[in-house]
Amino acid sequence: MKDRELIARAVIWKDSALLVNGNHNKKTGEKYVALPGGHVDPGEHCVEALKREIEEELAASCEVGNLLFVTESIYAGREIGEKQRHELTLFFAATISGEQTRDDGTIFSPEKWKNFHWLTKNQVESANLLPADAKSWLAGKSADLYSFSDTKN
Repeated sequence: MKDRELIARAVIWKDSALLVNGNHNKKTGEKYVALPGGHVDPGEHCVEALKREIEEELAASCEVGNLLFVTESIYAGREIGEKQRHELTLFFAATISGEQTRDDGTIFSPEKWKNFHWLTKNQVESANLLPADAKSWLAGKSADLYSFSDTKN
């Protein structure tokens, strides 16, 4: 297992909808959604990393607000050949501007493999949003600042 990965993610609500990126587990094919953001590079401030990730993923500007919650997850990983992954993820309130919405409601991304779209609150409750602890927090089922999940077995 490689070292813990530090990730910064944005909780972006607009007109009562949450911005997510659709993806799939490359080992199992399972579909899931995650919030925008990504890895914090060594020596990089987590807020600056989040702004950089939003610019790369959405070609949009990002204003990062308060830290909302933190999840720590150890799981089997989703990449071929990956046995285990350990992530520490910081979730920040954020707003974006300058994003380009397509006619079908999806959000343009320069990263062609990304699938950004908005989910209503009801859709969030039924979505396979990862990490699962983030979904609990967003649904108001947890007010804890920190949660830990170990599903590697």
